[in-house]
Amino acid sequence: MIYGIAILIIITAIYFITIVRIILGFNKMKSKKDVILKTNESPKISVIIPFRNEEVNLQNCLESFQNQNFDINHFEIILVNDHSNDKSVQIVENFIQNSDLSIRLTSLVEKTSKKEALKVGIELAQNPIIATTDADCIVSNNWLQSIAVNFSNKKDMLLGPVLFSKSVGFLAAFQSLDMFAIQGVEFGALGFNQPILNNAANLSYSKKAFSKVGGFDSFDTPSGDDIFLLEKFKSKGLKINGVLSNDFLVETQPEKTWSSFFNQRVRWSSKSKHYSDKFLLFISGLILIQNIALLFIYLGILLVEKHCLTFLFLLLTKWLIDFILLFLVASFFKRKSTMFYFIPVQLVYPIYVITVWIASVLLSFEWKGRKY
Repeated sequence: MIYGIAILIIITAIYFITIVRIILGFNKMKSKKDVILKTNESPKISVIIPFRNEEVNLQNCLESFQNQNFDINHFEIILVNDHSNDKSVQIVENFIQNSDLSIRLTSLVEKTSKKEALKVGIELAQNPIIATTDADCIVSNNWLQSIAVNFSNKKDMLLGPVLFSKSVGFLAAFQSLDMFAIQGVEFGALGFNQPILNNAANLSYSKKAFSKVGGFDSFDTPSGDDIFLLEKFKSKGLKINGVLSNDFLVETQPEKTWSSFFNQRVRWSSKSKHYSDKFLLFISGLILIQNIALLFIYLGILLVEKHCLTFLFLLLTKWLIDFILLFLVASFFKRKSTMFYFIPVQLVYPIYVITVWIASVLLSFEWKGRKY
């Protein structure tokens, strides 16, 4: 028993120290201001939006580009249809007829997957900067302006924040708090120049740099085009930066059911076996191990009266550092009300993490009507 408690103390201490560093890095990114170079002409941008069966979201996504504070002559939108069988294509065609934006619509013919759709879009892109988002996303009004400013400052890849749109209920809060954690880790690590996470819903890079690294990875995974591309950029020593700003925020839709949410998270987790970045592997492994340890801490509080206070101290230590990180992120993005769900989410989070990990290793899953 003593040896088991000692192991739990060590795991919790390592986790605590790591999250403290993440918090410090996030604060660095918060206070970081990019130097805006004075230029007479902003770099031109090609926005790539792959989509499959997004009839519910495409109109709102495209309208957010109609509202950009950016010269419409300095960007194009390329939409790539990945074999949709709903009204998505019709919605795009109708929007094109009534818009003054430069929009092109194309479709995959034989190949499938988001990665293939992005490849087609990049091949068609006429501008030096590639920006990607998803069809269920709404970009902030200054999104393109922020990208142009940063690539005027000679970036090769730019990472941006992604949050779920405000929704009510426990499922929505669970997803939001989970995303707060992801954003905290992403920008916390970036604050110490250790980029390990990104999100294709808010990602941009130079077309030249994309070619330099040889394009996307060759892994047969339904996701990961973003993280694996980040790893390739890092391996070539390219300049990677991020902007932590509400003016650069992209909002996406939370899943509506527990089943679709579970499938989404299993899909995200399924790519982890291909990670090569040592710090990402460390963070991912530490989070998994800490959540496994947390189950033993729960059992210790309930069953081991002699050491109940020790187990309770470990639990509160873990909850405290998590609360600080999540509250910091929630406050920055003006979502503090979501923290009302902190304790109920914390209680079930270890079961969620462990279940998703096991399912991603052992089970198949479905996404967009396809089984993997």
